[in-house]
Amino acid sequence: MGLSKTVQIIALAFVAVGGAAVGIVLTLTLMESDSPTEPGPCDRGDGHDDYVANGTDIAINDDVNAYLVEPIGSCLAAVVVIHDIYGYEMGATRLIADELASRGYTAVMPDLFRGNPWNGTGNIVEWYSKHPQSRIDADVDATLDYIHAELDIENIGVVGFCFGGHQTVLASAPPPNRVRAGVAFYGVGTTSDEVLSMQAPTMLVYGQNDTIQSVEDVYVLEEALGDADRFLDDLTADDSNLNGPAAFVKVFDDVGHAFVHRADRNDPVAAAASREAKQDMYYWLERYLPTL
Repeated sequence: MGLSKTVQIIALAFVAVGGAAVGIVLTLTLMESDSPTEPGPCDRGDGHDDYVANGTDIAINDDVNAYLVEPIGSCLAAVVVIHDIYGYEMGATRLIADELASRGYTAVMPDLFRGNPWNGTGNIVEWYSKHPQSRIDADVDATLDYIHAELDIENIGVVGFCFGGHQTVLASAPPPNRVRAGVAFYGVGTTSDEVLSMQAPTMLVYGQNDTIQSVEDVYVLEEALGDADRFLDDLTADDSNLNGPAAFVKVFDDVGHAFVHRADRNDPVAAAASREAKQDMYYWLERYLPTL
């Protein structure tokens, strides 16, 4: 996978030499990303290059807290951000919510572990058993209710990481279909039946060297989507002839688990892959979840 390619542009410029205009040829070298161009912002009416976003903790209901970041402007789309096993207070994941808001999306990250995220010690299976899927589903649904009722936004997507990537896939399935687009980063344990149940256009992103989610299992998901005629072979491909909502799978070479939201900035390959994956995310969201 090439993260970027070099483009050379030949330009003619004129300079004054001894009172005469002399033409010179300039060669400009630019770096062109393989990712589609990032979408422009919606009308914010403030004259700044980026949105101004301020995050705050809120209560979805008596049981569920959330991190909320709202952009300043006339944007009418929201994204539910679903954290990994380390919970909704992790700074790296909150930065993703902040970045989404800086691009015009109201970002809401509910605490799906209700104050009991994985702390890295003990038995992870025993810890996870305390968070039944039925309760997680209900808390995601309550978050969607909050966005509809309190924020008055109907245009909602979901973005998730690891545990949250799997939950993104599940949130895209009926009943009811309340999610309009999804981006699932390295969703652990996702099955073919689950991806085939998705009722919203969803992008699935993985790392080739992931030791938690086998890349061989990812190719099984890709094959299932292809057999069902749901698979886009390119991020920008026409989806009008698919047999259901579009799905796109991208595996990044030479990176492991959590390479997007917890990228090693000292590793140039991981850092570049993280930037490209986020560019892809914004393209997908703009395509299926426009902020205007």
